Amino acid sequence: MSCSNIANITATISDVSFWNSVDILIKKPHVVNKRLWGSKTLFRDTKAPDNLPLYYERIKNINNIQEYIDSFYENLNVSTDDAISNIQFTLLELLPRTYNENHAFQIVILNKEIKTALFYDVTPSYMEQNLCPTFSYSFKLHENGVQLEVESEPSSKSYQWLKDTVLPHLIKWATENFENECHKQICNESLSLVSIDKYYSKYNELKIKHGREMVKIWPECTDPSKFVYEDIAIATYLLLLWEDERRNHNLINYQTFVDLGCGNGLLVYILIKEGHKGVGIDIRRRQIWGMYPPDVKLEVKTVTPSDAHLFPETDWLIGNHSDELTPWIPVIAARSSYKCNFFLLPCCAYNFDGSKYQRQNSSISQYTEYLQYIKQVCEDCGFQTVTDRLKIPSTKRICHIGIERTYPIEEYDQYCNRIQNLISVGSSAADVDCESLWIRDFKAREATEKVKNCTQLDKSLIEKIVEIISKHLLHNCNLESVWSIGKTVGLREVINIIPKDKLKALKSECGGLQTLLKNNHHIFKVQSGTVQLRYPKTVEEVYKGQNKTNNVKIQQKPCWFYNNHPQGCPLTDLQCSFLHIKSW
Repeated sequence: MSCSNIANITATISDVSFWNSVDILIKKPHVVNKRLWGSKTLFRDTKAPDNLPLYYERIKNINNIQEYIDSFYENLNVSTDDAISNIQFTLLELLPRTYNENHAFQIVILNKEIKTALFYDVTPSYMEQNLCPTFSYSFKLHENGVQLEVESEPSSKSYQWLKDTVLPHLIKWATENFENECHKQICNESLSLVSIDKYYSKYNELKIKHGREMVKIWPECTDPSKFVYEDIAIATYLLLLWEDERRNHNLINYQTFVDLGCGNGLLVYILIKEGHKGVGIDIRRRQIWGMYPPDVKLEVKTVTPSDAHLFPETDWLIGNHSDELTPWIPVIAARSSYKCNFFLLPCCAYNFDGSKYQRQNSSISQYTEYLQYIKQVCEDCGFQTVTDRLKIPSTKRICHIGIERTYPIEEYDQYCNRIQNLISVGSSAADVDCESLWIRDFKAREATEKVKNCTQLDKSLIEKIVEIISKHLLHNCNLESVWSIGKTVGLREVINIIPKDKLKALKSECGGLQTLLKNNHHIFKVQSGTVQLRYPKTVEEVYKGQNKTNNVKIQQKPCWFYNNHPQGCPLTDLQCSFLHIKSW
């Protein structure tokens, strides 16, 4: 490869780690390329197809690819047969985050002999792709680290992106202990049970159909850009999973479902609007429920695991972040009927009795351990359990799916009896009722949700913590001349300066210190794990970008800086968006 620019990062990296990191770059390019939703592998083999330009019908006018591959073999100065044992060809389709944007296509050539991964853009020129560099580039492993070689001007944005973003990420992945990471992770693949093509199309279809309007009218206090699109992604996955089930088992009717712990009910709404019959059950009603049409069935009910809460006519149970019902989902599905399956997305860790799950193995995270525990519960209930990773904006995105039984229908009653022993072992409650309540001391959530956003803390405690932090940020700073915002410190350092009794009071609140700081965003700036004082906002800055009809309130509350900063507020009474008046 003739190249005009070379960049290096020195690091001690093994061959295995290098190829593992390259594999991440191929399979998950969206990790470093925010223009991408993901990628699809169209072809992968040790030998290029005989007629690659015709291999994928959406790629046209790229006859030069075959010529490029032929010349590649010639440059190796070996025969094709000799080369293929050390070379792998991959044809990728890069899927844009913006659905109607042009796709891009790359050939990736992995040469194990010279430890080089070469990326070659083969997108037809008429498509005018803007997703990846149009020039070829390669990453090469050598004894001192990884070398980036590109055919581009050093001033180009694409070259700078490869050098400053992609190469450091490649090094980071390669220097991690992949063997330990793979051992700890319960699932390494995403969307492995559904078609990537179908998922990509269906997700964007549902996003247009349901997402945009729902974001506009969202009445809940939660962030619609997260929760709306997360539920659309889960709905997409279930719709495709159920479509495959109907096809594989020659089913005519759409599957029925019950969503236990349905929350805002959006998942129920989408599934019903896409043709399925079902109901959502939750311990309390949400504001948005009243906005759904009458055919969307949502019920306020406390589900206590018992014979009274079985669903024998239901095809699928859904447990999407179902909290204390999480370990019960496979149990309820197993006891409801032989045909009842489940989809389970664990989040918070609970035992059968509703108590918090206690970590047993300190060598892995509690989340990983809980996933393993729940999977074992699923298998003990007699389900063929598969695990997959969803593409949702959440750190808790591993799901378990019970799709069929591991035993014949003749053994159904026998298995239901076995499950009671499983419940007894998985519960800290000594009193188990085998007839009516499967476990006597099950603790469901309170119907009224406790407010946990630091707003319920004693005002004097908040003021004291704010004072401690602000004094620390200004300590040893020059306060004699220019107005100072002080220093920037890490959150860990801030935690260490707060007395333990005050930290204990904060720990009872959701979000703790970070929530307190963000609630006081007019004083503090929290970014990338650090804290610093803010420069006060002017009236003009508050009004900027605001619609005049929004009736933005200014100069209603006392200015914290005016009252508490050693240098006072750097703005005049008219400039400051807060009120310059003594608060004592």
